Amino acid sequence: MAKSGDIRERIEARISQGEFLASMLFVAGKQSEEVQDSFVANLSKIATSVRELLENNNLLEKLPYRPASYWPSVKGKTFAFIDGGVANIDLPSAAPIGIRVGSYIVRPGDESERRERFNIELQLVDDLYSASGFLYDDDFLDIAKLRDAARMVSEVAAAYRLAALSGDEQLDAVVLHGPLINPVAPYGLEDFPAFSVSACRKLLNDETWNGEERERQFVSIYLEVLERLRSTGTPVVGAVERSIGRDPVFTRRILDRLQKSKVLKEKDAKKLEDAIIAYGLNDASLLDVVLAEDEYVTPIPVMRQGPENKWPEEWKRKIREYPDALTTYIKPSALVMPFRVEAFEGISDFASVLELILHTSRLLPSYGFPVGLDIVDKFAKVPSWMSRSVKGQHQVVLLKKALESGDPRTVAFAKRVLAARGRDWLFRPSV
Repeated sequence: MAKSGDIRERIEARISQGEFLASMLFVAGKQSEEVQDSFVANLSKIATSVRELLENNNLLEKLPYRPASYWPSVKGKTFAFIDGGVANIDLPSAAPIGIRVGSYIVRPGDESERRERFNIELQLVDDLYSASGFLYDDDFLDIAKLRDAARMVSEVAAAYRLAALSGDEQLDAVVLHGPLINPVAPYGLEDFPAFSVSACRKLLNDETWNGEERERQFVSIYLEVLERLRSTGTPVVGAVERSIGRDPVFTRRILDRLQKSKVLKEKDAKKLEDAIIAYGLNDASLLDVVLAEDEYVTPIPVMRQGPENKWPEEWKRKIREYPDALTTYIKPSALVMPFRVEAFEGISDFASVLELILHTSRLLPSYGFPVGLDIVDKFAKVPSWMSRSVKGQHQVVLLKKALESGDPRTVAFAKRVLAARGRDWLFRPSV
């Protein structure tokens, strides 16, 4: 059992770094002078309470770090790491989406040419939201949301393609860079455009698929890809490198479960949660001092879709169908932050996948994240020269198609798109 002194030492070691420096500034601006003065003492008390709850309820587990015996034990197995890159194509009112999803597949211990393989599993340019593949003329102008939705579904679609492999190509585990299950409510807007039929066929790897418009909306097609991925039975996880925001979603879920099982009284659960929030702690920063090296929290299902009262009314029934993410936080070594790992409920031998994640996270000193994801991230990233090339090709196709149409309005529109630069006067609202 960890002593409170161990936790205090971890806090003091991190007090001038990252999340804890931000937390100190948060407390300094929001709380009383007394709370500010006792920051370390109170934070130690909070972390010790959380540690005791986890230990006393068998919610803490430790993985053996044994590189000398682990790597020979997985010889002959095949693991895939997946990440996506997005091209930055600055063309207002066109279909400025360019995405490629790369994979890094490795067979530890294999000395043949099959040991490592890089591949672009999925490439989608301009044809995601545009039926014609060259002109996106919808009124939805939040391009960042279009890109995010396209990237999320594309990465899961690439995982599905790999997870569905059979025979000699069958994978023993697939690791995604980022969440396995993302919140979808922000993309269920009334005017959010549907994907094109051709894009959906690529995402589902199914050339016969022919869904209606509602089935081609992001909320629907993302769920369809997730369900197909889950049905493969291949162990698939998402590793989330950075925690965004200060909402301790995972910790709250643990407190809710302990309260529901009568282990924790409601008032005590609320008091502890309020203290965590008062100190501006998210799950990663809190568990950074709660967990010791090689430890992880027993995985529990977490609903990632946020409060139902913030869901778009039109999509509530569909969002309820989304699976929970079987979630844990793992701390690979003493000097790095823990990170979130998500899987589908019912995953076969989650502990073995976590052991893979632990050992790949310690291949580089002081890195603390699966190195395979760092490798594929560099492989999949779309460089600026490629974005410019995609943009240039798009301009050529756009103008050619516009001229072929013979429609003066389409030609005029194409000219405006090609001439525009960012906040161009051509696109200012008329009075």
